Amino acid sequence: MHILNIITTLDEWDTQALIWVNGHYSTPADWVMWCFSQHWCIALVVAAAFFFMVFKGNPRRWWLLLLGIGLCFLLADQVSSHIIKQTVQRLRPCHVIDDLHMFRTHCGGSFSFVSSHAANCWTVAIFLGLLAKRALHNRWLPWTLIGWATVVCYSRPYLGKHYPGDVICGALLGILLGLIVYLIYIKVEERLERRQN
Repeated sequence: MHILNIITTLDEWDTQALIWVNGHYSTPADWVMWCFSQHWCIALVVAAAFFFMVFKGNPRRWWLLLLGIGLCFLLADQVSSHIIKQTVQRLRPCHVIDDLHMFRTHCGGSFSFVSSHAANCWTVAIFLGLLAKRALHNRWLPWTLIGWATVVCYSRPYLGKHYPGDVICGALLGILLGLIVYLIYIKVEERLERRQN
């Protein structure tokens, strides 16, 4: 019974946080949040830019990077949408709460936990960020990717699509999956290097 009380309290806090975020809107912020919420387009641009920065003049590993990015999206989407959402079955806030501010969007699918946007963005951000730090010795690109993923996460409750708890847990899932994909990438790259030497 004590656990049920904790879950109920967390759900109430989550709902209050959603209403606060969703209620603080403006026309400029609407457009910014809507643009960031279109994460697939932005992710492809980021991945393409990273691809050219890392592999310009070194085409041997282009296919490995593309496989890594593809694995990021595959894992994040499958785990968040087809495993966790279907298991937890938490309804989207727009199915539960009336009069949410939803700029240029609609309620969408039935379930919201965890946020697939958050999982996808953070998986790619962690994978590419760690790779940038290793391959380019670059410190600003990882933080830029983290900033991008954070704004995408904020856009989801702002647009009434997810509770804040959905995006926080989605981000944690993405961080874990991004680290896993990065470690797989490093192992495969090291094995390829050994074969060529």
